[in-house]
Amino acid sequence: MRERRPFFRVFTVTQQEAAAQQIEAAIAAFHAGEFAVTITLAGAAEDMAPDKENGLWASIRDNPNRPIGERKAWVASLNETRNWLKHEKAEASRALVAFEAGVFILRAMDKWEPWTPPMIAFHDLWFSSPKLMRPEDYSPEVGE
Repeated sequence: MRERRPFFRVFTVTQQEAAAQQIEAAIAAFHAGEFAVTITLAGAAEDMAPDKENGLWASIRDNPNRPIGERKAWVASLNETRNWLKHEKAEASRALVAFEAGVFILRAMDKWEPWTPPMIAFHDLWFSSPKLMRPEDYSPEVGE
């Protein structure tokens, strides 16, 4: 018999399962070009995990060659798009870039293992596609 009361359904998930669902949905959104959804879901999955010593986020955050000297300002810059999506800001619009959305997925994946098949496929695609590794290939779309 088919459930006719969808609002009464209950699913119990672990944090690992919830994070995997968020990351997989972020990957699907990435492929659909829905970068706001990608960044929001990947950021949520990443925030669910404790910091990972020597992980991707730590290596980006603590990079001694970072272009912004003060650590707090650097972290704010790295999370600027995610924070713009979460909080009311003066800017009414923002350019969302595939490279940044992909990095958010990788940041989340780095904190959650084991990876699911969609995560492995995304990782393999990312590192096999030279254009994805070159942020200079991505320029914001500018309205005419």
